Amino acid sequence: MTDRKTAMKAAVTAALAIAEDVTAGQLDVTTLDALALEECRGLFARVVGPGDVLWDLHVEVARQVLAVGGGVPVDELAEWVAVYRAAEAEAAELAAAAVPADRGPSWIETALAAAEDADVGV
Repeated sequence: MTDRKTAMKAAVTAALAIAEDVTAGQLDVTTLDALALEECRGLFARVVGPGDVLWDLHVEVARQVLAVGGGVPVDELAEWVAVYRAAEAEAAELAAAAVPADRGPSWIETALAAAEDADVGV
């Protein structure tokens, strides 16, 4: 058998064994839920940010939580909105400070204009 077929057979066998244990009362569903939660938390619960391989999934889940409602209290959401607005305002101020205000033509523009004026006057 190929590796893929072997893996598929092992997965099906494991799933059936778990199903048999659950129906026979040998595996407590609550315990299984707790183990699944622990595993998911270990794989998914740490949010690193953009660049993380799970980032798009984290954003998708966050949007779903907000869409369903009740997951994050309104007061907490309002606090996060204030934090993001302040950060965006600060970023905009820094960007504006990085771009010099219009100080008139640059030295090269002035020199070119003077040369052009001199050519016209000749």
